[in-house]
Amino acid sequence: MACECNECREFGGPDPGKMKMKFFVGLIPMFAVAMAGLVKEKRWKELKIMGATAAVFFTIPRYLICARCDGYGKNCYAYYLGKLTSMYLPKVEGKKVGPLGLSIEAICLSIMTMTPAWGLRKNLPMLGLYGMFSEIMALLHLNHACRHCYLTATDWRKSCLIGQVGNLIFGYETDAEKRGFKVDR
Repeated sequence: MACECNECREFGGPDPGKMKMKFFVGLIPMFAVAMAGLVKEKRWKELKIMGATAAVFFTIPRYLICARCDGYGKNCYAYYLGKLTSMYLPKVEGKKVGPLGLSIEAICLSIMTMTPAWGLRKNLPMLGLYGMFSEIMALLHLNHACRHCYLTATDWRKSCLIGQVGNLIFGYETDAEKRGFKVDR
């Protein structure tokens, strides 16, 4: 990778231990609770909406973002989507990542995370468990991937609003030097 932070120098990309934590403590439990709860509550409409949204998420934004990004084909901080995308979409040369792909991705992520909450609204224990894992997943991602992009990006990621929100929450810039980042904001 082009990044020269300590993590990228040591691992050639994101730290596999942190990525495992993001998957096994955040993302996988969140979707397992969502699927189990929606099936238990017989919320088939919500399951269909999630499936259709996932189909859009793994095609259009991946073509408009991942296939054009310098992380294409690499283990990137966004749940390895750069590597995954390279398995089914060709690289797009000469085009930059733009707001359309980012907007579609944001809409898809919103639908995929809010639909289970809507479907579980009558089962408060399941809704609470889903909400807890959703928050854990979001915080893990903000504190790892968003921190990295916020501190190291030189392209379209430099102005990411989510990274700016993460900086407000976690204060990325205050501990940047001890993590091996050079901050020039």
